[in-house]
Amino acid sequence: MVSRFIFIFLLFAVSLFANNSLNSISVKNSVVILNFKKPITKKTLFTTVIPTKKITKYVFDFKNCIKSKRVKSLHKLSSTIKSIRVSQYKPNVVRLVIDSYKKYSINYSQKNGTSNFVIKLPTKISSVKKNHDIKSMFTEIKTSSTSKTDKTVVNPVPIKSVRLKKRYKILIDPGHGAHDGGAVSGGVREKDIVLKIGKRVYRKLKTLGFNVSMTRYKDKFIKLSRRTQKANKMNADMFVSIHANSVSNKRKRDIAHGIETYFLDKARTARAKRIAASENRSLLNSKDMATKNVLLNAVFIGPKVQLSNKLAIDIQKEVLGALKSRFSYVKDNGVRGAPFRVLVGAQMPAVLIETGYISNPKERRHLTNPSYQDALASGIVKGIVNYFKNREKELE
Repeated sequence: MVSRFIFIFLLFAVSLFANNSLNSISVKNSVVILNFKKPITKKTLFTTVIPTKKITKYVFDFKNCIKSKRVKSLHKLSSTIKSIRVSQYKPNVVRLVIDSYKKYSINYSQKNGTSNFVIKLPTKISSVKKNHDIKSMFTEIKTSSTSKTDKTVVNPVPIKSVRLKKRYKILIDPGHGAHDGGAVSGGVREKDIVLKIGKRVYRKLKTLGFNVSMTRYKDKFIKLSRRTQKANKMNADMFVSIHANSVSNKRKRDIAHGIETYFLDKARTARAKRIAASENRSLLNSKDMATKNVLLNAVFIGPKVQLSNKLAIDIQKEVLGALKSRFSYVKDNGVRGAPFRVLVGAQMPAVLIETGYISNPKERRHLTNPSYQDALASGIVKGIVNYFKNREKELE
């Protein structure tokens, strides 16, 4: 009784300061529409997937938000969707849970500047409440998906469900962090861009049922050696490090652009050596020349390199495919071997993807575009899925 009183008191207190509220929920033609007082921002939205034997739960948490009393949960919607439950999960968090009998890739979106948050369901559902023009709304959402800001939720690239023989463990590594900003140009920092891309990759892999973790979930510095140590400790099946490129030569800033994926090997080109040296800088700055030479010549031989090479090829191919179908000015810089220190020590296939050049103004605009980040993340995920599919076929 006391705890309930405290919760009600906190709810009342938070309602005085909460800057958003969920006013209504409606369903029509397999689309859920949540009407908020204000638009949802990425900082106030958290999503996760909780798979069970019979039900898959798709969870949306809206922070700094309160639920209107007239908003009710919906039950027995279709043979696919058991229910859509909504509650005041915490005094300042509204939680929406979609209970589904099947697994699928959630597709949610929001037009810039509006307060309607839209979730697309996998099957047609009879109308529950008619107060929106669904067809015209989706037309508006699609035209706004190339927003250059990162404050609103964008329409993510869908990924088909995947069937694999085991629940593979994957460690996603957003490069740099904290005082190590990585490449910086035009006010854009590599550490921020790659963390956003990494989180998208994490969420997509989680939705597909992979056992996935990240080396960092916030602006935190982690030593290069500890990143692969974490992968080894969790007995990961794969390690993927995400970075962004840059050139210091002013004459090349408007020219150098493109995406490239690396695996651990001796650099065979001057370009690979330069990029590896740049990414290794946080470690090598404090080492003597003898130690530098040892690290920069570190290389694994045998199956490890071959598997990492195959993984790099799959990721590079799918990233290019995902981006070129929606964006121009996308260049294939290929797959290369290079002595990246962050890959040394990994006891599983490990790659590093350079997602583009922050130093190039046009590509920098791409990298700060949420839609571009999402397409890039989808390409990385598709490459990972294809790699595991191919490996399972080889092992049969």
